Amino acid sequence: MPILEACRTFKKQPYIVLQPFLIDAILLAVLYGSHAWEVQSQWSSRVILGIGIPSVFQLYSLPFTWFMLAAAVLWSFAQGGYISTLAAACRGSKLHASQILRANLRFGPPFLLLQAAMVLATSTVSTLLILLFGAIGSGAALLFFIAFRILFVFLEFTVVTDRVPFDAAFRRAFRSLKQHWPASVAMAAVILVVSGLASLAANLFAAPVQLVLILIVYDTMMSVLLLALMLTYQEARRYEG
Repeated sequence: MPILEACRTFKKQPYIVLQPFLIDAILLAVLYGSHAWEVQSQWSSRVILGIGIPSVFQLYSLPFTWFMLAAAVLWSFAQGGYISTLAAACRGSKLHASQILRANLRFGPPFLLLQAAMVLATSTVSTLLILLFGAIGSGAALLFFIAFRILFVFLEFTVVTDRVPFDAAFRRAFRSLKQHWPASVAMAAVILVVSGLASLAANLFAAPVQLVLILIVYDTMMSVLLLALMLTYQEARRYEG
């Protein structure tokens, strides 16, 4: 199973979670340093339907502010190096810090644009489905976003591993999803469940020490799941020949 293999790979290459840890620590320090953290303990949860590097701050329904803008920039400029580390770990190799930095700088601007496009597209589609079909539209939007998420994760993987433009990467990612859609959609569903439970815990236990613990656990778990997704992606690519 991809998840078991991902766990074994993570034990050998735990450094892949370093960037998520570092970025979340920076964002947390900025929040507490600026006294901008106002999240209170509450029964609330959200699933992660977006794309990009895992972050504990994606577990909250935060308004768009200067902080979220800074976070989006950091996530985008860490994504190329993060995906590169996932791919290298699945091959049994390890990247140097300079290689990770080069990947971050190379893919940062296009991933920032992709993230903005994804936010706009998902908001538009979700609003239309809910307005047209009500509660049924909400369910349809969730199913759509599960498939949409996995397609765009494969798109990100293809852009970084194949170093091709978005149009060519989209076609290859779609072929890969078609080849392994049952396993891929199952992995996306697992990610949604894990993110939903983690979001519930993060909103209930909002104290600083608790948040740091959730940060460590969540970034680690999501890195293992994304490793499993990378293994699934690479298997689909091998199947394509």
